Amino acid sequence: MRTLTRAKSIGLLVATVVAAGLVPLAAGTAGATPVAAVAATGSCPTAGTVTQGYHSGHDGVDIANNRGTPIYSTGAGTVIVSGTASGYGQWIRIRHDDGTVTEYGHMYERLVSVNQRVNSGQLIARMGSEGQSTGPHLHFEAHSSTASTRGMDPVPYLAARGVNLPCTPGSGTPGTNFTTWGTSVRVRQEPRLNAAVVRTLTGPTAVYVQCQTRGDSVTAEGYTNDAWSYIPALGGYITNIYIDHPASWLPGVNQC
Repeated sequence: MRTLTRAKSIGLLVATVVAAGLVPLAAGTAGATPVAAVAATGSCPTAGTVTQGYHSGHDGVDIANNRGTPIYSTGAGTVIVSGTASGYGQWIRIRHDDGTVTEYGHMYERLVSVNQRVNSGQLIARMGSEGQSTGPHLHFEAHSSTASTRGMDPVPYLAARGVNLPCTPGSGTPGTNFTTWGTSVRVRQEPRLNAAVVRTLTGPTAVYVQCQTRGDSVTAEGYTNDAWSYIPALGGYITNIYIDHPASWLPGVNQC
């Protein structure tokens, strides 16, 4: 157990950042431009039946339903594409606050435009069968960044954000249950100091901790701790020293 002495300083830090007109709660990949916040929660993209999964010849999942079925953004972010595309007929791409990108195809109606800010669970389109399609469905993809040329498996991507397919739009998802503190906090692939850095938090960040585990012992800010938190939206672990909670081992969080 450690005594929490950081709350006041964190509040002052955030207030100073806001007053200065800077962007708070930033997180980004090492060496990349930080983004506004971390997407710690997710929303169901649409209701329907999964008719095709992710495989070598198919970068996403297909969810079939009736024409006009609502399609929702799976997370908060900014629309970077909204228009027509070969194969898709019509498509939408959203860059989320954790740097990932989701892609939606074959809709008959788009309800958002490029550079528009959207919330998690916001209605963005209606299902159709445009382009190369044999019936009304949503083709949904998830990408690690705007530079990605191949989608990653959307099932674990959504599961890490509290959404399991098939899903019901508007159903509950895990919220942020902790906040990090400090600056230049490194997120690592494994709970080891020599593990690759997958992201660097540039300021206090609201996060959803899925589980915690024992790893390398870390000494920083006057504390020593071997507990690490796994944060699925960030794709890695941070030492519990930088989780703003007085307990070294976080209460209510399962062991990985």
